[in-house]
Amino acid sequence: MRRVLQRPEALALLDAAFSDQPVVLTLGGTIREMLAVAGRKPNHLYSLDAMGQTLAIGLGLALGLDGDRRHEKVVVVEGDGSLLMGFSGLATVGHLQPTKLVLVVLDNGVYLATGGQPTAAAGIDFAATARACGWAEARDVPSDFESLRESLGWARGAQGPILLRVKVGTEQPKTDYFLEDPVLLSRQFQDWLLRAEGTGASAV
Repeated sequence: MRRVLQRPEALALLDAAFSDQPVVLTLGGTIREMLAVAGRKPNHLYSLDAMGQTLAIGLGLALGLDGDRRHEKVVVVEGDGSLLMGFSGLATVGHLQPTKLVLVVLDNGVYLATGGQPTAAAGIDFAATARACGWAEARDVPSDFESLRESLGWARGAQGPILLRVKVGTEQPKTDYFLEDPVLLSRQFQDWLLRAEGTGASAV
């Protein structure tokens, strides 16, 4: 039986594929595990305590950066439970057509932070729903290193909005707590976005 990717492994691949692009990370364990595998990064927006809102944040960012040539893509990393809480966002994205948006759904099938209760994801075809809402492309990615690496590389060069759903395991490695002021996190991310790269100057 083929081994299923664990979430930290998927996050490491995602960070490598989009190391220079804006990445909006969903709450809880996803943030802590990304910090563990990639460290603190200025291009990562950590959306603490924002369950169901991460896709909406990424949508606004993708629309705002539409004419910015420095950023090819805006990547949103969601879990199945959080996406289900903000499920109407799929329709809004389909309507507004943000061409830079890539949504990666790391689907472990459970609410891992609250005891592993099953989500409704097993009965939901996220890719078909996204396509029905007008997304440019949506696909289920096999849960292995090479398939996810290839899909992330393809998504970087394709026109969005794009949804990638990848099943991940439920292992939860021990990580440090991450408790910081969301206002300061937002400010740090904005500073990175506004930095005039290659000139040594900063926009204000």
